[in-house]
Amino acid sequence: MQGSRSRMVLKKMSLKKRMFRSIMIMLLLALLILVLVVAAAASLLEETILDNPEFYGNGETDGSTDHAAFFSAFFFTCLVAGMAAICVLLVLSGIFAGRLSKRVMEPLEALAEGAERIRRGNLKEDIVYHGEEEFEDVCRTFNDMQKAILESQEQRLKEEKARSDMVTGISHDLRTPLTSVRGYIQGILDGVAVTEEKKELYLRTAYEATEEMNVLLQKLFDFSRLESGQLPFFMVRGDLAEFTAAWVAQREPALDGEKVQITLTKGAEVLPEIDMDIEQLPRVFDNLLENSMKYAGTLPVKIYVDIREEGDHVVLEWRDDGKGVPEEKLDDIFQRFYRCDESRTEKGSGVGLYVVKYIVERHGGTITARNAGGLLLRLCFPKGSRLE
Repeated sequence: MQGSRSRMVLKKMSLKKRMFRSIMIMLLLALLILVLVVAAAASLLEETILDNPEFYGNGETDGSTDHAAFFSAFFFTCLVAGMAAICVLLVLSGIFAGRLSKRVMEPLEALAEGAERIRRGNLKEDIVYHGEEEFEDVCRTFNDMQKAILESQEQRLKEEKARSDMVTGISHDLRTPLTSVRGYIQGILDGVAVTEEKKELYLRTAYEATEEMNVLLQKLFDFSRLESGQLPFFMVRGDLAEFTAAWVAQREPALDGEKVQITLTKGAEVLPEIDMDIEQLPRVFDNLLENSMKYAGTLPVKIYVDIREEGDHVVLEWRDDGKGVPEEKLDDIFQRFYRCDESRTEKGSGVGLYVVKYIVERHGGTITARNAGGLLLRLCFPKGSRLE
């Protein structure tokens, strides 16, 4: 119990005090050793004198008296010299301890102040220290850590705001079709639609509005599964060009030719197969189609899909004839919740291209964007099988 209590006291003692105490202990040990050495030397000298009486010359004087006087003078001289040496050592040690303490405590105090600033929420003020190389490295690492925390905090706040904006935006986007559904159903109940043709028109319009709501809700569901890591992938070998052609053939009947037109080309009759998830790839194409229709700004929107082999990859390029994206925003369009149209004049959740990028990367591929007579999205899929 006593030992643990002393260790607790030692832990509470400051580094400066511990350094000073260690130096004093070393000096006291040196003094003790000096005294012991002087005493041993005096004892040895005394024995030598006693064994050699001729040391005093002709022996006419009282040997014991001369012996005592000589021994006392010798011992006193050694003790004074030792004490003077100790005093010099104390002064030098004090100077050394002060300088060492300053060199050690200055960066430690700067680090402590920096930690306190972080605790108070101030992450923008760096530690400025120029001195010992080792402490400079520690302070530099501390500043890097502080910057990383600040960037993480800013990114988290940005994502929280974007997530809040997305929920608000989708709520706003859901309100329009919901109001439409309620209005048309209310019109049927109130007898506004008196003919079968008008009733069918009302119901069809209400159904289309529910489809729009279903798309928005499906996006939220997919995004939630993606964020939680619960979006499953089941890879099979297949021809990307044939799969894309099948998707186009399936979608074209439901598309209004006056609003959108899709042209598909491929670089060769037969292209290498790739690993692909036949359930997730349609989500990629659906999101790309929706993105082009919303933001191209042309009517009809002309979409050109080209698939070819390039080196170790099968490349799919998706290009529309729209207005493209400002160059400074091209690197941001794949971020979650990002919208080029920050005023929300166009409906959208800001997760479409983020989901596209996630699915493509899960296929081992990459996606990039550039302007080329419209927005061109380049999707690269590796040819080699990852299933073996």
